[in-house]
Amino acid sequence: MKKTMWINILMLVFVPSVYAGWFKIPFGRVVSFTGNPVINKRTIRPKQKVFVGDLVVTDTNSTVKIKGKKGDIFFIGPDTKIIIKDKEDLKLKDGTLRSIIHKLTPKEAFRVSTGGGVAGVKGTEFIVYSNEHASAVFTKQGKVYLKNKKISVTTNKGQMSQSAYNVAPIEPVSFEDNGTLKEMYNTLLNVTGLQVPKEMKKFKELPEIIARWNITFTNYLIDKKKFNEALKYLNIAFLFTSRPEVKAEILYQKSIIKTRFLKDYHSGNLDLESIITNYPRSKFCESAFFQRGFLKFEEKKYKKAIDYLTEYKKRFPNGRFENEVDLLIKKCMKHISNPTLNKQ
Repeated sequence: MKKTMWINILMLVFVPSVYAGWFKIPFGRVVSFTGNPVINKRTIRPKQKVFVGDLVVTDTNSTVKIKGKKGDIFFIGPDTKIIIKDKEDLKLKDGTLRSIIHKLTPKEAFRVSTGGGVAGVKGTEFIVYSNEHASAVFTKQGKVYLKNKKISVTTNKGQMSQSAYNVAPIEPVSFEDNGTLKEMYNTLLNVTGLQVPKEMKKFKELPEIIARWNITFTNYLIDKKKFNEALKYLNIAFLFTSRPEVKAEILYQKSIIKTRFLKDYHSGNLDLESIITNYPRSKFCESAFFQRGFLKFEEKKYKKAIDYLTEYKKRFPNGRFENEVDLLIKKCMKHISNPTLNKQ
């Protein structure tokens, strides 16, 4: 009786640890790799099996090609972190993933989750580039459904879309017809090949290239009076770029759209305050100080406008807007001394 009890106890203690590997769900196998990528912090081996729950990490000089159980192919680019969440669900934490998915049945689906949303596919070839907060999807073949904030857009062959944390996906645009977007796509295609390309410098700059393209495209959207869509592009650009000067530029452009076209003075003023507080060395800081006072004048809050404009004069005694500031202060004082002007 005691002997049987001890055997049962030993089985409970040792069997799970010995046979834990048997219960892992297989995802695929490493086909090839370059450099020194790792799975679960251990160097990858040739033909190594990959399981659900594994963390695959590459550095600047490494790539990995994995073949899934159903024949799907996954090219993992440099500087990438991916978690195998399920047999049909990958979590791209950071970096680049190129996927070639077999044609799925109506009941099947494959997903790539990112910090910017979820890309769902039914059989296609596509590339996802992502950082912690934003992502861009380039569809080479088939369709990709990019979803975030309960909103989904369909990215068809030759199109690119973006989404970000707290930003719904933007309407897809063609990357085949745009030189900059086409270059982005080709860069991603190259870095997800079997060899790390020589153009790694261009790949490293990709977040800034995406951010700059978004900022430029915003001008087109403003001309088309698509102001809310323009704000989406700027919000995503803000999450892609790491440069303080570019972040300040984006905040300033957002404030202009909100106040000039949407008449949202409160939110626009918050963007200006963010520039002043977080990017005081930016060339946009002086413009933010001036614009803050000008907006209060537009809102007919003349006392507050004088406070802001006076603060501008102290901060920038020989500033670019010196004459405009003096004129606005005079107008504010005139309105304060003669309230009947406010009714005109």
